[in-house]
Amino acid sequence: MTHPPQQSIYGEDARAEVAPFIPSGAHVVLDVGCGPGGFGLTLRERLGSGTTILGIDAVEDNVSAARVDHGFDEVLVGFFPDVIQDRPEQLDLITFLDVLEHMVDPWAALQSAHTLLEPGGRVVAAIPNIRVFTLIRDLLKGRWDYTDTGHLGQDARSLLHAGHDDRDVRAGRVRGRGVLRNNSQRPRRPIRGYLNRRMFVDIKWLLFLVPDSEWLQFVIVARKP
Repeated sequence: MTHPPQQSIYGEDARAEVAPFIPSGAHVVLDVGCGPGGFGLTLRERLGSGTTILGIDAVEDNVSAARVDHGFDEVLVGFFPDVIQDRPEQLDLITFLDVLEHMVDPWAALQSAHTLLEPGGRVVAAIPNIRVFTLIRDLLKGRWDYTDTGHLGQDARSLLHAGHDDRDVRAGRVRGRGVLRNNSQRPRRPIRGYLNRRMFVDIKWLLFLVPDSEWLQFVIVARKP
């Protein structure tokens, strides 16, 4: 598979909010897309010294940073699953934190994860919530500004589910025809304009219509039978 060029744009983040979703008792753990290694420290604190923790990242600078004092036993340079397939370890836990939505084929990656896991092993994935309050607010204002990181870090299809048997999802979720007209050509109605502005400023009503919009991300825990 051809992989696009990789960039080192994400800073170090321990992702402590994901720690409660990490199952205890894992013996061999793989953090895919470990970046500069921040989550390795969280894994080590959560799982203890008796667990083997491996990392994978495609950016050499990230790997160099993650190898030093970040809780990993080994960090590999390359892409998942290519660099891990020939290793003898059978994994108990594979983590994908803000990784799946950046992959060329996340479904194939999850199928590979299923193959590499021991029976009873788990995948823990954190994926952005495209319906988060702030993003919908900006869309209602007509804004769609790409950023280096975050929900609009790339133009990609949303990954909807992990595809494993036992999914436990917890939050920590062109209409029209004819000629497109310029709204500025329409006569403005002062009352309607005022109400529309108030709806954009005070948009908390959205939380009642779309309860999932409260959450920045979802964490998915999938168990292999």
